[in-house]
Amino acid sequence: MQAVTGGNVRYPNFQGIADLFRSGINDTANNTGGLGTGYGSQAGLIMSNANPDLQTFMYSAIEELFSDLRNVGDPELILDNYIITGIPPLTEPNPTVQVSLGYMGYFNGFQWDSTKVLPISVSKMLAMWERPSGLNGSFAPMYPAPFGLAGIQQGNSMKYWEMRQGQIWMPGCLQETDIRLRARITFPTGPYSASLDFDKTYVPILDSKNAIVAKMWIKYAFRFAPENYAMAVAEEKRFMDKLQLEVVRDLQKDENQRVEFGAEAVEDFAVAFSQL
Repeated sequence: MQAVTGGNVRYPNFQGIADLFRSGINDTANNTGGLGTGYGSQAGLIMSNANPDLQTFMYSAIEELFSDLRNVGDPELILDNYIITGIPPLTEPNPTVQVSLGYMGYFNGFQWDSTKVLPISVSKMLAMWERPSGLNGSFAPMYPAPFGLAGIQQGNSMKYWEMRQGQIWMPGCLQETDIRLRARITFPTGPYSASLDFDKTYVPILDSKNAIVAKMWIKYAFRFAPENYAMAVAEEKRFMDKLQLEVVRDLQKDENQRVEFGAEAVEDFAVAFSQL
């Protein structure tokens, strides 16, 4: 699930997405000088695989897809049990120091360590645990600090965390620590690459090809065919509704029922009819 290169062929690959996109904009002519329809990298006079705009449209559509599915709580976009080992300790307690773990590395309050990094796909932290390094013990929960980290004398555990500025901030501690993460993820897009292998690059969301392509059609219509913009928006909504509804229905399969109010609650809030 977490890999986007290689992987299971049940996931849509970039080539399949590109082929469907081109067929929808009537751009499947052979671009090698031959006649008729081209296939794969040989297809497209306008939006061939070599056109940087194609990758730009594709990455933008995939990012939006992931955002839409995160908003309905799709569990496919949860990274769990990701462990970062050997977070180095502070040399001494210092209440003015906070440490951070981000995409560029680990900051101990004074200098960076580029060997300890957050996964590039992480977008929102859901929960964290910790344990002393090297003991193979159980992980203890860490607690979010919604109003900021307190300036405290550090001990033998981090205990608290806060996500801000794209990094996890913690008080630091006095012993080497392993961190366990549960987080929501996004698609790790990058700049245009002429060497990107469309056949072996996958989007790890089942049945997402139609929705991704419909989002690409919106962007294409906005730029080249404004008369088709409303139709593209409607098509995108049709495919995204299906994906999101499937997620929501699956999340609703378990019954949720509140505890009945007791007699005390009824008596406390009851108003005698004679008083009305």
